[in-house]
Amino acid sequence: MLNQNKNVGISSLPSGLERLLNDYREHCVHDGIKGSSIALYLKEDIWFLQNLYSVGCGGAEQINDVRVAAACLALKSNSYLSTIKTFLRFLADAGYTAHDYSYVVPPYKRPQPIPSVYSTAEICSVEAAAHDFSKRDYAVLLLATRLGIRSGDIAVLSFDTVDFNADVIRLVQQKTNAAIELPLLPEIKSALKDYIRNERPKCDSPHIFLNQEPPHNHISIMLIGKIVRRNLIKAGVEIGGRSQGPHAFRSSLASSMVNDSVPYEIVRKTLGHIDKNAIKSYARLNVEQLRPYALDIPEASAGFADFLAGKAVL
Repeated sequence: MLNQNKNVGISSLPSGLERLLNDYREHCVHDGIKGSSIALYLKEDIWFLQNLYSVGCGGAEQINDVRVAAACLALKSNSYLSTIKTFLRFLADAGYTAHDYSYVVPPYKRPQPIPSVYSTAEICSVEAAAHDFSKRDYAVLLLATRLGIRSGDIAVLSFDTVDFNADVIRLVQQKTNAAIELPLLPEIKSALKDYIRNERPKCDSPHIFLNQEPPHNHISIMLIGKIVRRNLIKAGVEIGGRSQGPHAFRSSLASSMVNDSVPYEIVRKTLGHIDKNAIKSYARLNVEQLRPYALDIPEASAGFADFLAGKAVL
């Protein structure tokens, strides 16, 4: 039963509402949705169902538009509304409710924060700092800055994924489970070979990047974050309010490509995004960079000024 799953955090719901969650979970699993995403959806749906229960709804047959509206109003965050809409559509499609009550849920679009980015000059200075400090740091940073590979994929990069003969990197992304093929750029190829030959611990691990201390496991995502922060400081980059993690270099690459008029679809495929709307935030960044060049709004004059002041009608 769902209330035995500690990761979901369900609390005292009647069996009729719990059944809806169990069936929705099975539906999500069947659709191939990642377990972590399912857990998040169920958590938000539980809060919604708890609100339904508090207004007298104990099962699907008691769900109506008034109770759905009341349950939505009681939610602590509007960010849950899109999840609730999807859940209500499922209930209607599965025949639990006679009507699709998702129309009652107010529309809400989660705000997309503008990504942190670094300039080309800043990134070059960070790369130079790493080059002078550690062969491993330098190779790791190049994979993040030049190809935008996620830190989780860099951490477990293996010899099987890097084809030094064909100059290509083929990997299955941990976040999306989607395959991606990237060019093994000359500078990255050289940095990897330099690290492997001269600094990598001598062991038969299938992973390329290893901890220096025994038992020489592959490096962690946390260590990659430390590598980035360490070299930002060494390079003397003024951080300001920007992110200091490796994802900022991924954002920087995407922003640079968008600003250079590279088509969004090519940017999306290069970064390995599945969602076709994932690049929109970088388009917003492009707009933000243009704001300093916007012209001031001219003052209204003559009859139009009178109209704005309510002294005349058109």
